[in-house]
Amino acid sequence: MKAGKKISTSEVKRKLIADADNPGAWDEPIKVPPSRAARPEWYRQTNHLELAARFYVLSLLHRLGAEANLTYEQPHNVDITAVKQSGEALSIEVKTLAGTSQWDVEKFSARKHHFLVFVCFEYEWRDPQIVPDVYIWPSERLKAFINRKKATTISVPAVASQLDPTSAWEEFVSQRAA
Repeated sequence: MKAGKKISTSEVKRKLIADADNPGAWDEPIKVPPSRAARPEWYRQTNHLELAARFYVLSLLHRLGAEANLTYEQPHNVDITAVKQSGEALSIEVKTLAGTSQWDVEKFSARKHHFLVFVCFEYEWRDPQIVPDVYIWPSERLKAFINRKKATTISVPAVASQLDPTSAWEEFVSQRAA
């Protein structure tokens, strides 16, 4: 085939199917040798655990029937976006706590239709059998609470004893046709 010549999708499919049982039509698989160096401790803890927490929240949203998507490097600390059946957009910022339920309060955006979800791996976060504690609050409500307390560090379970940590999930539930 000449370089630059476009072929249709159906032609690509036809050629792939024709070559499916022909071992000579395929290159050898790429093999990557194992690393000789151990992975650094930070590699297992930070980015991967935060990503796992975001996907965990995303899975909860999908179980509720929400139309939600993970975002990457979005402004205003938005990790997940969701769209209600009405077309209204909601956003979530996921905070990951490992080995603790204490959060060193950091600056976050408090605005309408924006939520903070805390995923707390308080004990053994490496064990896949351990399910993290999850707390969700509208950002404006959490910001007002923190401002009233003048807190720089908060215990997420203590906040949960004063602010319902689960009612916000209802915002993300899709209405299904009966």
